[in-house]
Amino acid sequence: MSPVDVATRLDRAGIPVARGVLVDDVSGIAAAYEAVGATLVVVKAAGLLHKTESGGVAFGLSSAEAATEAARRMLEQVGPHGLPFMVQEQASGVEMLVGLRRNPELGAAVVVGLGGIQAEIHKDVARRLVPVTPDDVLAMLRELRSWPLLDGYRGSRPLDVEALCEVIVKVALLAEEDPSIGELDLNPVMVRPANEGCLVVDARIVTMPVPERTERPRHQLERMLRPKHIAVVGVSDDEKKVGARLFRYLVDHDFPGRLSPVHPSGGETQGYRRYQSLADIEGTPDLVCVAVPARAVREVAEQAVAIGAGGVLVHSSDFAEVGETGRELQEELTKVLSAGAVPLVGPNSMGVVAPRFGLAASISGGLEMTELTAGRVALLTSSGALGSCLATRLMGTNVGISYWIHVGNEGDLVLADFLEWLADDEDTHAIGLLVEDIKDGPRFVEAGRRLARAGKPMFAYNMVRSERGREAALSHTGAMVGAIELREEVIRAAGMVSVPSLRVLEDALLLTSAYALPRGQRLVAITFSGGASTIIADEAERFGIDLPELSEATAAAVRTHVPSYAAVRNPMDTSFQMLSNPESFRKAITAILAGNEFDAALVQFTTNADPFAERLAESVVEVLRSARVPIYVSRFGGTQLAPRALKVYNDAGIPVLDAPDRAAQAIAAVMMARRALDAASRSR
Repeated sequence: MSPVDVATRLDRAGIPVARGVLVDDVSGIAAAYEAVGATLVVVKAAGLLHKTESGGVAFGLSSAEAATEAARRMLEQVGPHGLPFMVQEQASGVEMLVGLRRNPELGAAVVVGLGGIQAEIHKDVARRLVPVTPDDVLAMLRELRSWPLLDGYRGSRPLDVEALCEVIVKVALLAEEDPSIGELDLNPVMVRPANEGCLVVDARIVTMPVPERTERPRHQLERMLRPKHIAVVGVSDDEKKVGARLFRYLVDHDFPGRLSPVHPSGGETQGYRRYQSLADIEGTPDLVCVAVPARAVREVAEQAVAIGAGGVLVHSSDFAEVGETGRELQEELTKVLSAGAVPLVGPNSMGVVAPRFGLAASISGGLEMTELTAGRVALLTSSGALGSCLATRLMGTNVGISYWIHVGNEGDLVLADFLEWLADDEDTHAIGLLVEDIKDGPRFVEAGRRLARAGKPMFAYNMVRSERGREAALSHTGAMVGAIELREEVIRAAGMVSVPSLRVLEDALLLTSAYALPRGQRLVAITFSGGASTIIADEAERFGIDLPELSEATAAAVRTHVPSYAAVRNPMDTSFQMLSNPESFRKAITAILAGNEFDAALVQFTTNADPFAERLAESVVEVLRSARVPIYVSRFGGTQLAPRALKVYNDAGIPVLDAPDRAAQAIAAVMMARRALDAASRSR
C-alpha cells in the first residue's frame, strides 16, 4: 500500500501519525519543510523498507536548507528507488513497535514490543489473537521485559500507556474490519509521558487477496468414532501389507462389532468372508478403512458414498505430502466424499484407537502390544509416529487413553472437528495435542474454549518451530509473528497450555490422569538435596510457580520433625539424613500440609534405596490418602536401587517423575491448565 494510502487508512482509524509531507524529488523539500511547520524535522527515503541501515533517514533538521541538503545527499547514497521523500516532524519519546500479522487459516494477531532497531535485537514482544479488549492489551504490555520503561523506572515519568493501548486496540479493529490487511507495521510509535499521547512515525501496510471464506461442514462423527461395523479395504493374503496388518489388529484386539474385509480376490481371511468390493457388503459400514494405492482410493470413496458409510479413514499415502500430483489426488478424494456428506480422516493417517471400544483401526506397530489400556486422556496428533510413541507410553504406564486420533493430511476433518466431538465425550477428561499445523484457527479456538468450559484441561506441543527462509526480512512484524507465533496464540486463545517439549506433554498428561488439578499456583517443595532445591526454585521462577514461605506456625511444627540443620523454608532441604527416617518424614510433610497454605506439594527424592525407599513411599501414599492437595513424586536415582518403592507408587496409581527440573516443568503445566480453565469459567 502506498505511503499516502497508509496515512489515509490510519487517519480514518483514528491512529495518531506525526505530521508529514511526501515529495517526489529534492526540489519539493523546502516547501514541505514549511508545510510541516515543526522546529525539527526528519527527512526519510520513504521508498525504502529498512531506512536506518541504508542511510535513508536524516534527523534534527532545523531549516529548509538543511532538509534540502540532507535529501540531496540521501538521493546520491540510496538512489532513486528510495523516492518519494517524507518530510516529517521529529517526534520524541520511547520507541515502540505495534504490528499486525494475518494468516488465512489461523487468523490475525497484534504484536507490541520495543521499537526502532531494538525490535529485532531484543525481540521483546507480546502477542494476542484478534479480537482484543483494552484489558488484553494492558496485560500484553505488562508481559514485556521493557514494561518498567513504560511504567516509570528509577524516577522517570510514566509514559502514556493509555494512549498506546488505544493505538493497539484500533489496529486490532482495523484487522477485523478489513480482512485484506495481511501485515501492518507501525515502527516506531513514539510514546510520550503520561497524558501527552503517542505518535506513529513510520508505517507500512501490506494487503493480500481475501480468500473466499467457505464454512467447513460439521460432520456427525459418532458412527465412525464408535463404530459397530468396520470394513477394511485392501486386506490381501500378504501379512506384510498394510491392509492385512490393520485387519489383524482389529481381530487381535477383539473388536466387538462386525468386521468386513475387502479385496478383489474374494474368498476368506482369518475366518471372515472377504468381499470383492464395498458394494457387495450387506448393510452399511460405520467406518471404512482404506489401505490401497493412492490412485485407487477415489474409486473406494465413491463406493463408500454410494452405500452411505458413516466415515472413511484413509491410511494410504502419496497424497498432498508428496507434492502437487498428490495434492490433486487428495482434493479429488475430498470432493467426492464431501459431496456425499461422508467425513474423511486423512489421507496418510495412521488411524484411530479407542481401547474402551476395542477399536484398533490403526497401522501403528504399537498395536502389536497384547493389551490396549483404556484411560481418560485423548490424543490428537499431526504426527503419526510420535503420536504412536506417546499413546503406547501412556498405555504402558497404565494411564491409558480414551482415543488416539492421527489426523494425517487433514483433507477434510481437522483438529477442530475432533476437539468439538471430544467436548461431549464422557470418557475423555483431558486432551494432549501434537500440532504441526492448525487449519481453521477460529473453529479451533471455539472448540478449545468449549472444552475448557467443560473442565477438560488441554496440553499442546507446538512442533515445526523454525521457519527457514520465512519473510522475516520484510518487516519487523514479519520477524516477530511468523506461523509458529500465530499457532502459539491460537493455542493460548483456545484455553490450552503450550508445553515446551514432548516430555512435558507426557508428564502433564500423567499428572492430570492421577490427580485433580491444583486449586492455584502455590507449591511447596520438599527435597533431600540443596542442589535439587535450587533447581526447583529456578524452574518455578521461570514458569510462574509461586513458592510461598511457610508460616511461622507451620515452620515451628516442621522443625520438631527434621534435623536442626535442615533448611525449613520453601523449597525445603530436609537433608540426606531424612531418607532413612520415614516416620519423621511422614510427620514433617503432614505438618507442612496441615495449615492449608499450599495448592500442591512436590516430594523430590534423590538416590535412595530399599528398604527405606519402600517405607518412604508408603509414607507418601498414607499422607496422600488424607491430603486435600496433590502430592507429586519425583525420584532422581537408579531405579534398580528401589524396585519395591516404585511398585508401591505404581500400585497406588502415583506417577513418578525423575529430575527436579522435569518435575517442576510438569507441575507448571498443570498449574497453567488450572488458570486456563478458571479463565474459561469466568468468560461464560
